[in-house]
Amino acid sequence: MILLVVALGANAQGYTLKGTLSGLADGTKVVLVPMSHDSEEPIAEATVSGGRFEISGTVDFPRAVFLQVKDTYGATDLMLENSDITLFANVSKDKAHDGKDRYSFTNVKIEGSPLTDRLLGYLAKRDELDILYNDMHTRFADFSRQLGEARGAHDQARIDSLSNSETGKAMGKAEKEFFDTVEKTFMDMINANLDSYWAPLLTLRLYSYLTPEQAPLYNSMSDAAKQSWYGKKMKSEIFPGGQAGEKAMEFTVKDDNGKALTLAQLAKGKRYVLLDFWASWCAPCRKEIPNVKRQYELYKSKGFEVISISIDKSEEAWRKAVKEEQLEWPNFIDKTNVAKTYSVRAVPSMFLIDVKTMTLVASGNDARGEALATKLAELFK
Repeated sequence: MILLVVALGANAQGYTLKGTLSGLADGTKVVLVPMSHDSEEPIAEATVSGGRFEISGTVDFPRAVFLQVKDTYGATDLMLENSDITLFANVSKDKAHDGKDRYSFTNVKIEGSPLTDRLLGYLAKRDELDILYNDMHTRFADFSRQLGEARGAHDQARIDSLSNSETGKAMGKAEKEFFDTVEKTFMDMINANLDSYWAPLLTLRLYSYLTPEQAPLYNSMSDAAKQSWYGKKMKSEIFPGGQAGEKAMEFTVKDDNGKALTLAQLAKGKRYVLLDFWASWCAPCRKEIPNVKRQYELYKSKGFEVISISIDKSEEAWRKAVKEEQLEWPNFIDKTNVAKTYSVRAVPSMFLIDVKTMTLVASGNDARGEALATKLAELFK
């Protein structure tokens, strides 16, 4: 076991984070990583020497961070602020399924940080849900095993029999009640904080990912919440690349000769541009291509352009797919992080751009399928 002690000082000029670590080897690095759904870089790092470390700095706003051993799994939550905080925890090390070191933080005790107390209070409610889930899992363990075996054997008759049994129906009811409880618990916490950064912070911390379906939740938050760092993170995930009416973000791609081309250059002389993020291995992307081709044939002479950017890791696979699909418009493989610029987390992701104003006309599902066809017919009528 490792006894972890962290101190974060009440300091109008910034914070000082001191730690005394028992059982951690000299040279071990500890980091503070911002909490979000993106792969954030650590905002602070320290090296353990003689069982101690120290970090000093300043934060412009309360930062929800993970305290962890660098390049390992496992962490403990902390609200980093310009004040003195003391944190005690037991830390034990084991191995994750991939062989990577994993540290477990237990018996955590934090003093001097009301914001951390508040965060951990919310997370304790989530932990109560974990207990409910484990109880339900234990209750139906034997049934779940039988159902798993039937699915593994592709025995549809057995699957149907189990699913329609009294136990199967009981498990279905229990699962629905559990997930309804989860949703209500999460939403109660978020809705109680719609006027501050706590609403988007909790949304990011409680949910593993966000989708456009959570747009009404985002829209219900105050301007202060939306303009916070957490609000902006939430927005970029729900509305990747932005919403209709917002400025399209400039980017640069490179052609086969290594020449850099900007969005403005690619769009020059056009009226509307469809920015299409895709991949050769993405079945929905390939399924969407015939629709895009139809729209391209209808409107290319009127000023419609398509720019496809592949997130493929294999250039060979990308070129093969471009040839198979016979794509006539500009195609690029993403070597300049354009997908990151547009907060693309999944493909296909599409953005329809008004070239005159360089603003988004539509994005997401509104720039695909029938919605795209309807929008283009309206724009080019």
